[in-house]
Amino acid sequence: MNPMRRWKKYKVILATVGFVCTGCLCFSALASEGPTSNVWLSVTQIPSEARVSVTVPLAYGFVVRGSVDSSDTYPVSAENGNLILPNAKVHVSVPSDSGTGITAEFELQTISEHTIPILNYSTDVREEHLEEENPPREGLPVELKPFIAGYDSDEGKTHYWKTVGYDPTWDGASSQTNFKEYQMLIDNVAFSDPGQVTISYEDSSTELKDVFWYADKIALNAPEDVLTHGYTAAGTAHIPSETFVTVGVKVGGMQSEYKQVEESLKVRAIFWQVIPGELPEVTP
Repeated sequence: MNPMRRWKKYKVILATVGFVCTGCLCFSALASEGPTSNVWLSVTQIPSEARVSVTVPLAYGFVVRGSVDSSDTYPVSAENGNLILPNAKVHVSVPSDSGTGITAEFELQTISEHTIPILNYSTDVREEHLEEENPPREGLPVELKPFIAGYDSDEGKTHYWKTVGYDPTWDGASSQTNFKEYQMLIDNVAFSDPGQVTISYEDSSTELKDVFWYADKIALNAPEDVLTHGYTAAGTAHIPSETFVTVGVKVGGMQSEYKQVEESLKVRAIFWQVIPGELPEVTP
């Protein structure tokens, strides 16, 4: 077999996704049945028979419930009721009716206890089947290592929020409150490893110098029994594996510092490094 036909060792794939949120908490926008356009990433290393496809959040967000009362000197946290995490959604408790003049009523609801699903549809073909016309596909495990950018590129338009690699939560006593500083966590592991990364496009590249890497990797199991459940024409599994992760945000400042509504919502893009695994030695 020509050794150039297939790369046995995969290069790390960097999946960069753009900012696509329009005023919502993006973790709640994940698909319940299969991929949808706002969360689908399909990444393939060529030349290769692997089809690496995962669904991940494109962005993360949170809302600080601020106050114009200067006596509301509470640290910002979900426990204090002044931080709305990405597992919140708006529920219409009373629909509006123009015919009767009823005005809609809304309420915030907490869903899924801060967890989000990450789905893995990835498959690959064993070397001994590569020359076959329709080679059988098997589920492929994948690892993810996300990172987030630090300062916004245009700080003035985004109200100077700052990503940090430490817990910025105010202790309730010190004069330094860490106003508008925040740190994100997945599965209680923080984005705390500072560094830089170069994102390459077809005809250009962008260097992000102030980024914070997730301090671990997120392991996604291979889709189960792809030989039975089948796969799409693109080679991705019909039935993915599901990995549920918890999400959290630590925010600095006291409640009374957040006086303006437009400054109390924060939504940013997440970047994902996608690391394909290897098929097991024996077909499950």
